[in-house]
Amino acid sequence: MGGVERYTENLGKKLAELGNEVVILTSSNSERSYGITSDNGVTLIEVPSLSLMNDRFPVIKPIPSTYRIFNQVMKLSISDIIINTRYYPICLLACRIAVKKHIRPVLIDHSSGYLSTEKSPMGYLMRLYEGLSTKIISRSKPVACAVSNRSLQWIKSLGFSPHSVIPNSIDAAAYCSSASKRNWYSELNISPDAFVVAYAGRLIEEKGVMKAIEAIDGIHDKNIHLIIAGSGPLNTAVSNAQNERIHFVGRLNESDMSSLLRYASCFLMPSEYPEGMPTVLLEAAAQKCAIVVSNCAGASDIIPESNFGTVLQDCAIDSIQKAVLVYSENPDLLFEHSKNAHDLVCSRFTWSQTALTLCTNVLDTPSANNN
Repeated sequence: MGGVERYTENLGKKLAELGNEVVILTSSNSERSYGITSDNGVTLIEVPSLSLMNDRFPVIKPIPSTYRIFNQVMKLSISDIIINTRYYPICLLACRIAVKKHIRPVLIDHSSGYLSTEKSPMGYLMRLYEGLSTKIISRSKPVACAVSNRSLQWIKSLGFSPHSVIPNSIDAAAYCSSASKRNWYSELNISPDAFVVAYAGRLIEEKGVMKAIEAIDGIHDKNIHLIIAGSGPLNTAVSNAQNERIHFVGRLNESDMSSLLRYASCFLMPSEYPEGMPTVLLEAAAQKCAIVVSNCAGASDIIPESNFGTVLQDCAIDSIQKAVLVYSENPDLLFEHSKNAHDLVCSRFTWSQTALTLCTNVLDTPSANNN
């Protein structure tokens, strides 16, 4: 699951714990059966979908079971509808349900820019589709929310009236306790006195993985190692870039990712992707990794001041190198910044607080209930 899916799952669980009956309408893929399941107050309804772009863009199948699911949803007694992101066909289906039920939906956006800025036919088509889906969703006059302050400003620029930040969050204690017992030093033949930098994310150009490799590989005469976790179109390029200080471990499950961040001293994310609030930043802070991140959405929420981490003003190779070297050469600064970010995330970015904010600031207010 990606960030949006984890956000939906955790928010749904917490809303149920607050006494709500929660229904999650989601696209299914070839590995899941279509249908309806329930667990601890959360009902999961899977809509038959065709997976495109390596499961990044599921398209609803216009088959009889889809129409049966739609009719079942229409029979449910629903007071609120929350739409996560603007991009997917299932989000447009949620708008249709909202209009038919005369409910003003709540939109929670997870981006801070266009999905693609490529000057190519595919980039043009993606922007055209995004504009069309945004226009369709705006017709339902949603209460416009977002997962970070930057994301909220982005949807304002698209013509929505910004309402509230409903931040991405984490159960920090559970995440840390889930760490597996893998010994990354012995597995990757890294000396215990090495300074370990971790990178995790989808392996695409915009996420900055190749810049991370170039930056760390270009720091000579220092015992600094980079461990890369993730998968994507750049798998082969990343694998070929491996050497005695650059390590590629592929896509990790949550427990192994937690373990990797526990071993790492620093987390590096030179992303130029239109992030909302990356979950991995919360995970790194939870495991007390000092963070070096581009000035992407969510960065200033987690690093509000310079003593919480390092927000890069640009993603130039020398800028990345300088930031990493500062931490590797100043252990006291590393400790201070990682502790401050950890304490902030544990106190402010919890699912209980996010669910409560959604209920009190959005769902239980007149702006969300008036058509």
